Amino acid sequence: MSAPQAVVVASGGANTASLQFALERLGAGSIVSADAAVIRAASHVILPGVGAAADAMSRLRQSRLDEVLPTLRQPVLGICLGMQLLFESSEEGAADCLGIIPGRARRLTAGVERPVPHMGWNTLEVRRSSPLIAGFANSALVNMASCQA
Repeated sequence: MSAPQAVVVASGGANTASLQFALERLGAGSIVSADAAVIRAASHVILPGVGAAADAMSRLRQSRLDEVLPTLRQPVLGICLGMQLLFESSEEGAADCLGIIPGRARRLTAGVERPVPHMGWNTLEVRRSSPLIAGFANSALVNMASCQA
């Protein structure tokens, strides 16, 4: 029997290939699965997500993963929308979520000293070289976060 490994939850709304590639670069193996038994046997579970909380929860309910994820005892990492889904509810679409973390995920409000993060396609402005952006040209179109007030 092989050793348990990290499982990326196939929740239907995330770029799991990019996540697996990132884990590979870190030397961590993973598989993508929506199978409850595989997820329960994992050493670590990663719940990625893209889109709206209500839609994501609908997909988790359809695959019955909404019943599995709250029962896990191994480390669980929520990424982006996946983190929102770990809360009891989300302000986004008035969604009831997994209830693993007490509280409600709320929309960020901008302030003078608190810009709201923006996720999406942006033009890269290289200010100094870094191994993180090796191979990217200035003005390259990249999917990343930035802050806007």
